[in-house]
Amino acid sequence: MNKEILTLIKQVAKNGETDLDLSEYGLTKLPESLFELSHLECLSINDNNLTTIPADIAKLAKLKNLDLSDNKLLTLPPEIAKLSELETLYLENNNLAMLSPSIAKLSMLKTLNLSNNQLIVLPAKIFKLSKLKELNLSNNRLIAMPPEIVELSQLRNLNLSNNPLINVVSNIFQMTKLKTLNLSNAKLTTLPIEFSQLPKLRELDLSANALTIIPLAIFNLHKLRELYLNENKIEILPPEISQLNELEWLDFRDNKLTSLPLTMSELSNLDWLLLENNPLPIPQNILEEADDPETIINYYVKRYPA
Repeated sequence: MNKEILTLIKQVAKNGETDLDLSEYGLTKLPESLFELSHLECLSINDNNLTTIPADIAKLAKLKNLDLSDNKLLTLPPEIAKLSELETLYLENNNLAMLSPSIAKLSMLKTLNLSNNQLIVLPAKIFKLSKLKELNLSNNRLIAMPPEIVELSQLRNLNLSNNPLINVVSNIFQMTKLKTLNLSNAKLTTLPIEFSQLPKLRELDLSANALTIIPLAIFNLHKLRELYLNENKIEILPPEISQLNELEWLDFRDNKLTSLPLTMSELSNLDWLLLENNPLPIPQNILEEADDPETIINYYVKRYPA
């Protein structure tokens, strides 16, 4: 075992420090002395070569923050459930194909990052993470939106990007506190009408999907400030876009738009308008003025009035 690591552990034990950073040491196993630090609150073991976490992790019962990202983990020990005070758990960039149902016992967990793994399904009891506010499941192998997610009533931020989802569950309307939702590159062709009942949604990313029309449900998301629809196959931007009167960022690059609705001029809060790579009758130098939407819209309106 690296002497530097052992010295570091001894120092933390002697000084009663609550944070320990063991990242980027090339660890393939964890030193036994680590689990004697029962007072630890923050532990970073990211960027190593760990394939397993020993059951002794349960001895670190006061942990609030645990970073296990960028390792080679295949599973998590059931004993992780004994970290009853854990609030943040980072597991991105590992090789997890499944999660132990015991993870649902982390009742204080607020942030869970599982991005860039091999997950196909989630434990059915994940809905018991009643305090969870941020959940990142991007870059996995989920073939459907896990229905249990909608029961996470405190969830604010949800990332399901880069999964072959195909569809979104209709009872998504239960997620009334959701503020950001990333469904990019998920093979979506539409959204359920119930999607319109997300009253606090501020940011929606539907980029790189297979949409040919904008789902009407979007136009009822009146609190929306950022909308990403780039890299789809959308031909028409409906006049109902003006209903999103708090919109600040609209990304519509790489679609098939040939015209703009005149109601675009009603989006008074719009700060960015990205329309490049569409067959629009607008010169490239005008489209490049993305941080000045008024210039783009006025150019179009003057030349192509209704």
